[in-house]
Amino acid sequence: MNQIFQDVPGLKFNSVVLLVLAAIICHFWIREAQQGLRFGLVSLIFGVSFLSLIQDVTGFSFGIDELLFQDVLGRQNQVPFPGRMPGMTSLIFVFFSVGYFILQSKSSRKEWGQILIHGITLLCFIALLGYMLRVPDFYRLSFLTGISPITAFSWFLYSQIISLQNPNLGITGLLTGSQIGSKMARRFTPRLVLVLVILAGLRIELHRYDLIQVEFGIVLFALSFLLLGLWVVWDAASWLNYSDIKRRKAEEDLKLNNQNLEKLVLIRNQELHAILDTAEACIVSTDKNGLIRHFSKGAERMLGYTPEELIEKAKPLIFHDNIEVETRMKKMSEELGKTITGKELFTSLPILGKVYSDEWTYLTKSGKRIPVQLNISPITSPEGKNLGFIGIATDISQLADSRLKLRELLKKLEGRNHQLLNFAHVVSHNLRTPVYSIETLLGYYQEESNPEQRNEYWSLILGVVQSLSQSMEEALEVLRVQEDQGQNLEEVFFEEIFEKTKLALTGKILESDAELIEDFSNLQSIQFSKSYMESVFLNLLSNAIKYRDPERRPHINLKSGFEDGNAFLEISDNGLGIDLERNGDKIFGMNKVFHDHPEAKGVGLYIVKTQIESMGGKITVQSKPHVGTTFRIQFS
Repeated sequence: MNQIFQDVPGLKFNSVVLLVLAAIICHFWIREAQQGLRFGLVSLIFGVSFLSLIQDVTGFSFGIDELLFQDVLGRQNQVPFPGRMPGMTSLIFVFFSVGYFILQSKSSRKEWGQILIHGITLLCFIALLGYMLRVPDFYRLSFLTGISPITAFSWFLYSQIISLQNPNLGITGLLTGSQIGSKMARRFTPRLVLVLVILAGLRIELHRYDLIQVEFGIVLFALSFLLLGLWVVWDAASWLNYSDIKRRKAEEDLKLNNQNLEKLVLIRNQELHAILDTAEACIVSTDKNGLIRHFSKGAERMLGYTPEELIEKAKPLIFHDNIEVETRMKKMSEELGKTITGKELFTSLPILGKVYSDEWTYLTKSGKRIPVQLNISPITSPEGKNLGFIGIATDISQLADSRLKLRELLKKLEGRNHQLLNFAHVVSHNLRTPVYSIETLLGYYQEESNPEQRNEYWSLILGVVQSLSQSMEEALEVLRVQEDQGQNLEEVFFEEIFEKTKLALTGKILESDAELIEDFSNLQSIQFSKSYMESVFLNLLSNAIKYRDPERRPHINLKSGFEDGNAFLEISDNGLGIDLERNGDKIFGMNKVFHDHPEAKGVGLYIVKTQIESMGGKITVQSKPHVGTTFRIQFS
């Protein structure tokens, strides 16, 4: 290629190609793209420049100088190595490629790559300074051949761009930092460089025009540099003093603000602690690991612990029911499909910025169980960092008792509603048929003229009326049992009730030759309604005799006692029995009969069940056809 300047090193073809490749690399490097292409191009630049540098140092030729184009101008000027790029240019390309490899590696010593890039900046600055001052030996550095001004200028720009890709490394980090030293370097460095360039240029020009002698020039340069240097130092010192004054003022303001802030925080903390301590709720805060940091007065009153026993020593799990925690952990683990810890059970929602709310059982220091409504919220810093959690538990013992009473009341109301519906059905069924029969017979009676036939119709009407009266009496008895919920509890002795009932059934006992065996030794009495107990004995014993098996003597056994801590009364017989598979759900229903018997009406067992349940008890039955029946009454 033709040289750009006649009196400076020429711009060779290899230099042009590598400069273009370096520009492409810098473009993609800035955009952080085409990493593979960049690696390949840098490898090519390193290979060509390293071989060229070896050629320049050793004088050996690898044939790469004129590989593609011949340096005609160089040959005409009888250049020793036509087409060869200057050694300084080769060295810069080597610095660039090695620096790139270091900066792009995972090495922890990337500053060495930045130092190589700074070396390029320094070499190019020296060369450009030599061109500006027209000092050939200066830009050639004597031991290396010269560098083209275009190459020097291009690489000076490239090196600045590459340095800014890693602004925290090397001199770039010093000049771009935010600390006071970096600020001073940014202020001091340009002025120092400008002073040196101006003084050097003036001295050279004075010598060129023989205006001063060498010795005087040196003294004048030193004195001028000293004076300008003092000005630079004075400027830097003034700036530092001003910065120091601003810093001290800022420190005093910050100290005053901190003092005011500390007072404000202290006041707010006192107000907060006063609020927390006067609240009746149990308020406990923890750090992010669950260790208790605050234990309010309300928590002391509720749980019986002192803050000294728990703060920085325990976690809230100390007053939780372990079985309850384990049960809920297992349930949540099954729902989420992963193992949940005790801490995650309480903090999974608060960590997401949500409030956790649920009912739990707290255990006091004395072992007392307290149902509480627990709400847990996160404690976060202004930056959103999790600092811990705060839990507020409210005693809901009264609410739990109210719920229990409400459930019991609803249960009674449901039972009462069922009884009323059943009663309405029975009344509707039992009264509709006889009333219809009476209306029909009255019609026949009024139309009949034969006295004898009229008397017969009248007898039938009286029979239906008597049956209707009896049905009404039974219905009223059922209604009285349902309405009479205010029975007084008293100590009822089974033996006394049994003897009274046996006396009332003496005729039926003698007629059936029934054998009655009682054993009340394990439980002689119970708190119950005496009238209801008499009704229970009378109905169950009379049914046992009424539905006896005609092929064997009736045996009726009565016994009382305890089972699993619950009191019971059991009455068994060897009568006809009941098919429970067919009639198990009807056995205590109104007007339900299971045997053909003239006295069977299906009211007695319904009344017995109603009376027992109204007193909080429960009656069950076990029976097999032609084997017998056992009724068991469990008392509350």
